[in-house]
Amino acid sequence: MIPVIRWTLWQRRWSILGWSFGVFALIFINLVFYPSFKDQAAELQKSFSNLPDAAVQLIGGSTDFFSPVGFLNSQIYFLMLPLILTVLAIALGSSLIGREEDEGTLESLLANPVSRNTLLSAKAIVGLTILFVVTTVSLITTATLAKIVGLDIALSKLLIATFACFGLVLSVGAIAFFIASTGRGRAFSISIPAFVALGGYIIASLAGTVDWLKIPSKFFPFHYYQSESILKGSTDWAFILILFLISTVFIAIAFIAFRRRDIG
Repeated sequence: MIPVIRWTLWQRRWSILGWSFGVFALIFINLVFYPSFKDQAAELQKSFSNLPDAAVQLIGGSTDFFSPVGFLNSQIYFLMLPLILTVLAIALGSSLIGREEDEGTLESLLANPVSRNTLLSAKAIVGLTILFVVTTVSLITTATLAKIVGLDIALSKLLIATFACFGLVLSVGAIAFFIASTGRGRAFSISIPAFVALGGYIIASLAGTVDWLKIPSKFFPFHYYQSESILKGSTDWAFILILFLISTVFIAIAFIAFRRRDIG
């Protein structure tokens, strides 16, 4: 297993660096101008207060954009960070096995004394490692820049919010990983998780103003991601647990599907 993990991580070394730098750059761009926004907060707040309720829900559910919590939630944790990490998670989940199939190397890998469970475990560990590294870069960048620009918020809140975000994107990545393990093809393993992520974001966001969406929203991972509440110090650990349970279930059935499928 270790050689497979090392080789796969080595293959993706530039991708890891690229994603890490990209996340750093986006967070930097979003936070570095906070002092300028803060100086104009009163005027800008009046403009945002006139937004329709649906628009407010889609950008965080609150018009408090210029307090430390409001700014970090609207600029980083509600949409930008989950979006970027979700793209990464889907890319990883769909390609860790899918890439081997596309390149015709899956059969040759399994021809070696490597069991299917061992191979899939190695791929899952690689995916988790890459996602964890990039997520950690986001936390370090956010915490450092928040302190520099004067966003007064406890590190513990940032840590929990990032942990919840990791659980959210991991759940979507796990869905992609499961579909890829069934051999359905890259198109399915990308499009279905993308729908779950994007559809879940829209439905869960609008559920605050559209009553009939409240029940459907509970079937999407985004419903259980409450970034603003976490940043305010009110963490629903049951919701975070649900996100990791979704991930665990889909990774577990990925192993079952991969073990049973016909390869070659």
